[in-house]
Amino acid sequence: MTDEPPLVLWILADELRADALSCYGTPHPAIETPNIDRLAREGVLFESSSCASPVCTPSRAAQLTGLEPHVSGVYGNEASSAGYPETAFTGPGREPVTFPEVLAEHGWSTRSFGKEHLPAGLDPWQHHDPEGGNMKHLLAAADDVDPVRSPELGFVVGGVFPAGRDYPPAGVTDRTVAALRAAEGPTLVRASYLQPHTPVLPPAELADRYADLDIGLPGDDEPSQNAFEARFAAVNGGPEVPHEVRALARRHYFALVAWLDGEVGRLLDALDDAGLAERAVVVLTADHGAYLGEQGAWGKHTFAPQSHRVPLLVRDPGRLPGGTRRTDLAAGHDLARTVLGRCGVAAPASMRGRDLFADPAPEHVVSTIGYGAAASRAFPNRAEGTYTDGSGWPRRTCVRTDRYRLDLTTVLDGRRPEPQDEDVFLADTVLDPHELVDISGRPEYAAVLESLRAIARSCAGDLPGEDTLAGHRSAPDAAPAVGGG
Repeated sequence: MTDEPPLVLWILADELRADALSCYGTPHPAIETPNIDRLAREGVLFESSSCASPVCTPSRAAQLTGLEPHVSGVYGNEASSAGYPETAFTGPGREPVTFPEVLAEHGWSTRSFGKEHLPAGLDPWQHHDPEGGNMKHLLAAADDVDPVRSPELGFVVGGVFPAGRDYPPAGVTDRTVAALRAAEGPTLVRASYLQPHTPVLPPAELADRYADLDIGLPGDDEPSQNAFEARFAAVNGGPEVPHEVRALARRHYFALVAWLDGEVGRLLDALDDAGLAERAVVVLTADHGAYLGEQGAWGKHTFAPQSHRVPLLVRDPGRLPGGTRRTDLAAGHDLARTVLGRCGVAAPASMRGRDLFADPAPEHVVSTIGYGAAASRAFPNRAEGTYTDGSGWPRRTCVRTDRYRLDLTTVLDGRRPEPQDEDVFLADTVLDPHELVDISGRPEYAAVLESLRAIARSCAGDLPGEDTLAGHRSAPDAAPAVGGG
């Protein structure tokens, strides 16, 4: 072990479910991710890691700033849209608020490749190259493909990228490898993959990898007992999807994860070949997970485990014992303090979360999604998706402990809802690990319910102003035929 500053490689995937990785336990034994499994064998795997928000922009902002949505005020992808009101990260004289900026102030080189999708005012990197991380560009490169689309909104959830063409996302790996090989002194490099986010178009050589599998998932044959989840499924899904369409979409999703695993292998091999592996800290995680047709839903947006739980792996040779599996609560906004702590750089007092290798585990973590304004929609880039009675799409807050998950509506049409409109859902994650059964009405859980509800209400965040969503335009990469961010 040396005191030399580490080389930090952060691998970030989009819509990567924890159960898509064999080190976490996949829904079928034939689904394997050997390169990511290698990280698990050689590092630390967090079993109970959840995102700060189950949608791109607020989750990514939380990873970089250490601030949960109810603190930063970034609740949805609207915050990345042109014309959106200023966020907490804009304005003159702003102090550095992301951990790459803090590292840069202390002499580090910071470089990022691939997808970003952040709110106005966040510019974390000394160098950022987005090539290979854009949804529209990938779909344009396969404009002759007839893809499988989700019902209602038509997101591309299956299809095959044609053989014989350059696969644009592979360029993220190419440029990351070049940056690793050229690294001198303290360096942070991020490889930020769009995959396995929609459009789900695995390369042709991988598309048939799981052709013979019929992949069942928990909740396939029953409606959700969570009103928020059920409404989300109605907006972008529905049980009417033919079985063969759902099966194909799943096979292609897991094939795309296999592609991602191969790219991780290329990155690890590059570290080995350059003699950098022993001083390189490797972090792999995701911004959120995704539904694959369970209970009629596609996309993310809810606190069901397939959407809310994310993989988190950290390899640090000589410091962290390989093969360690931790069950304490971890959250997306812990990343900032964790990386700064390993780099020996003090975190700003404004950063929340914890250093996962120095600070005690919390009793609970809180996640939030949605602005809850009257103009809010489940898919703001399309102005689609009102709530059950035609209200704006709500703000939803989730509290997780080591045993329970509670989520409820905390803002609806710009106001605090009455108790009967909170749509409370409570799950015992020990007895019900797939979180399918609502126990909020059972008397024996009344004390747990009220305790967690009080936490959720206290973390509901500010009410949106009347002009919060007025006049904002869609984010540049939020094309209607592509995906939901």
